[in-house]
Amino acid sequence: MDNKKTTQKKKQGKSLTKRITGWLHLWLGLVSGIIVLVVTLSGTVFVFCDEIIDLCAGSAKYVQVPANAKKMAPEELLAKFHQQVPDRKAFYFDTYKEADRTFRVASATKPPKDKNASKAGKPKGRGPRGVFAYHYLDPYSGKITGSTKSYEFFYIVAHIHAQLLAGKFGKTVVGVASIIFFVQLIGGLILWWPKKWNKTTRTAAFKIKSGTKWRRKNYDFHNVFGFYSLIPAVFITITGLIMAYEVLTNLTQEAFGGTPDAHKIAEKYEPEFNPDQKALSYTSFVDKKFTEFPEAKQFRMSIPRNDSATVYHVVAAKFIGLKSLEGGKSMETNKYTGEEINYPKEVQMHEVIEHMNFDLHVGYWGGMFGKIFTFVVGIICTSLPVTGFLIWWGRRNKSPKKTKEIKNIHQNRKEHHEQPA
Repeated sequence: MDNKKTTQKKKQGKSLTKRITGWLHLWLGLVSGIIVLVVTLSGTVFVFCDEIIDLCAGSAKYVQVPANAKKMAPEELLAKFHQQVPDRKAFYFDTYKEADRTFRVASATKPPKDKNASKAGKPKGRGPRGVFAYHYLDPYSGKITGSTKSYEFFYIVAHIHAQLLAGKFGKTVVGVASIIFFVQLIGGLILWWPKKWNKTTRTAAFKIKSGTKWRRKNYDFHNVFGFYSLIPAVFITITGLIMAYEVLTNLTQEAFGGTPDAHKIAEKYEPEFNPDQKALSYTSFVDKKFTEFPEAKQFRMSIPRNDSATVYHVVAAKFIGLKSLEGGKSMETNKYTGEEINYPKEVQMHEVIEHMNFDLHVGYWGGMFGKIFTFVVGIICTSLPVTGFLIWWGRRNKSPKKTKEIKNIHQNRKEHHEQPA
């Protein structure tokens, strides 16, 4: 009789909040698990995109410097590039201060103009944008030293992460799954929190018990590592939601001194097209920005789509990656003067806030440490749907003997919660 009362008391000891939270945690996890796994895994892979791109380039990044040689002008190198790969169109280039670094061109295949183009032997691009790639050119001869389609790979990874390669519908799915994941993180904390704190519950909450079977280890891994990754995972999820939803983007901009209408306002401060005025050469821009930023080792310039464009997007920094920069500045410049366009403060803040949010999301906020930290958090977040599913699957398919063992585990945990500190 006493045993029955004790059992009933222990069952009643689980609060209504935890019972509801547990139910939501389970079914929300089962509904969104695969989407969350794909989104977190693709985001984790993207963290080290710059290092992987450089690794894929290999020796193509460097050349033997000829004696008394002078680097060719960017215009000449771009002309050489298009001569060697006429099926591609360049959209930006990177040049370096180091004498032995090659000239890098980002380009896309030109999509066929008509249905019969591919039959005529012309390359077919991936949709209207073509297939992205990096080509490396000897800056002294203009000869291509190598190429890599790692750019295309990470473009696809980024779009899997943001929209599952399914356009607006995919973006909506990812947004909803991200909201569910945020709820899951908060619910996980509620379920993790012991009823009473003492030495035994602290050990169970913060450490993975050794000498146990894989099912118990999986349970501990889900709970313990889920807790350790909670705060950074929340920040990563929130910054992702800010990018995903325009209303959150606008609220963030207004909260930190930016403006949602930055692009419309910026157009008023940009120079008008003058067909009689000649634009500065690319070489002039390179020399000017390397002079203004003496610590910069790399310069990037976006190639305008047409002659009527009056603004050149340029970056000068110690390092410029696919979506990152270190020790420098990204700026919009007047193509006739080379001067940075003086936008109003709220427009400038818009860019600062946008880049800061992206850096917090991807881990670029702390250099290599930030990347490693974000990568580890990403791996843990990717594992949570898997370990959570295994917990659920194990409970559904447990043998009577294992059922008794698991009941004993939970019973012992409850008893420890009730013990005085």
